[in-house]
Amino acid sequence: MERILLIIILGFIVSFIWIFNGKMKSDVPLEDPFAITESEVNMPASTKQEESPPRNEEKNSIVIVDVKGAVKKPGVFHMNAGQRVNEAILLAGGFLDEADPNRVNLAQAVQDEMVIYVPELGEEGEPLLQASRKDDGKVNLNQAVSSELETIPGIGPSKAKAIIAYREENGNFNKIEDLTNVPGIGDKTLESIKEYISVSN
Repeated sequence: MERILLIIILGFIVSFIWIFNGKMKSDVPLEDPFAITESEVNMPASTKQEESPPRNEEKNSIVIVDVKGAVKKPGVFHMNAGQRVNEAILLAGGFLDEADPNRVNLAQAVQDEMVIYVPELGEEGEPLLQASRKDDGKVNLNQAVSSELETIPGIGPSKAKAIIAYREENGNFNKIEDLTNVPGIGDKTLESIKEYISVSN
């Protein structure tokens, strides 16, 4: 009888321990594989995965043009490559009443170091139908108007007028050395400016 009672008591004890252990296990939360731990939150920025920097957007090329002549606000203006002469004229305040817009190619794309000269009605001289500066940035002696020639270092208004007068009387320059035939321009002057000039028809 005592043995049976002892077996029953041991059975209760074993059952209690089994039930208690099962409850303890159920109270332990399952680990979330996607959870962010506290150590990860406090992780130094240098150890975190760096985000790819945004791709730099291509910037438009900036060109500088000089607007002269019969405009309201002559001056030097910064523009985006591909803009038109018409937009440069607007930056300069627009045409004066005495301007001759028919002698300016308003649809022409602007170029760096370009001189845009707007003549007055009845003004003599060549109209600005195309840039006298080519892609190499040189001033074309056979196409440049007076204001463009004056952008050449050492060439002032008097020499610019002499170049145009010689060109009108003798025709286009065949080579840059022909410039020494212009009164007031010698070998020394030519040597100092030859890198800025070109000749083409």
